[in-house]
Amino acid sequence: MSVYDMPQTTYSDLTPQIRVISNIIQFIDPRDTPLLNVLGGLDAARSKFKVGQNGTKIEILEDEYEPVAGALTVTMTTNATQFTAADASIFQDGSVILIDAEYMVVKAVNTTTNICDVYARDYGGTNAAHTTTSVITIVGMARLEGDDADYCAITDITAPFNYTSIFQKAINVSGTQQVIDQYGISNAYAYQAAKKIPELLRLVERMIFHGVRQIGTAILPRSAGGLGTFITDNTVAITTTLTKVAVDSLMEAIMLDGGNPDYITVHPSVANDIKALIDTSSFVRTALEDNQLGTAPAKRISTQYGDLTILMDRWQPTGTAYIIDSSKIGLYTLRPFGWKPLAVTGDSKKGEVVGEFSLLVANDKAHGKITGITT
Repeated sequence: MSVYDMPQTTYSDLTPQIRVISNIIQFIDPRDTPLLNVLGGLDAARSKFKVGQNGTKIEILEDEYEPVAGALTVTMTTNATQFTAADASIFQDGSVILIDAEYMVVKAVNTTTNICDVYARDYGGTNAAHTTTSVITIVGMARLEGDDADYCAITDITAPFNYTSIFQKAINVSGTQQVIDQYGISNAYAYQAAKKIPELLRLVERMIFHGVRQIGTAILPRSAGGLGTFITDNTVAITTTLTKVAVDSLMEAIMLDGGNPDYITVHPSVANDIKALIDTSSFVRTALEDNQLGTAPAKRISTQYGDLTILMDRWQPTGTAYIIDSSKIGLYTLRPFGWKPLAVTGDSKKGEVVGEFSLLVANDKAHGKITGITT
């Protein structure tokens, strides 16, 4: 027993004190899913693409207007009145074409040999020899009066597809753990259960960037492909920090393909590099009412071909930026997240949460990606 002089203080009284502990458990781990929110949630694809059925393989229908450009496969000499195309079916009698700086009018088309005849070589331009790398562009039509009908190519409807991925987490809490008193936890099972869906939502968000499309078998899990599975047409590769030139170049390619994107998704470190483009040196505003170091966050990138909202996503790979049309991308839910109890075996309470989802991306050419970004 300790003996001490008055007054009694916390320094002299050696009796153990009750621990003072917060009754709320604080998390620092991020749980945000910004791209998932922008795309409209876990089942926005159903309304965006009018998908009414349920299945593990989901297809969306796409079509294109007939092509207006082709390529020579044999050098066209100065006075030749025929040319050989890679695919003659895109031309018809009366097609006004441009090869380099020379205009011609197609007279006849042989889709078996891919050889086209032209009326003359002096139509609106000069007679010139063209290499096999020359592009043939259809720029108009000039039909003979009273001519019979000519039938042109019909494009096939395509069906880009994806598979669903099953997301699951289970918990197992002993009977004793359920009844003991704990700081910040009134029910151990409910507490652990509440953590699982945010944890799984983070994985769904990561799947959008990292997903690999896999049909699945009895011994191999089925999985959904991510953005990289679909966005393959318009790409720009760099080996530097993200530049405005790279963004402009990709936006030009998407616009020429008919796209109208609205977001650029980047890792936060890359977003900071974007801001550095306008904040190359910090400065102080000296107004007494508004002393500020640096500039406001960069929120949009303006290009000749439209504005892009910058979406920072901590789950995105640092080296890749996606330029997307959010109206053409959506998540598909086959089974929404739901809890179910598991069979009791032993002195514990068991349960699992399961959900099944996929990603649908329409019109590859409406989007693009920049790879090789450093930061």
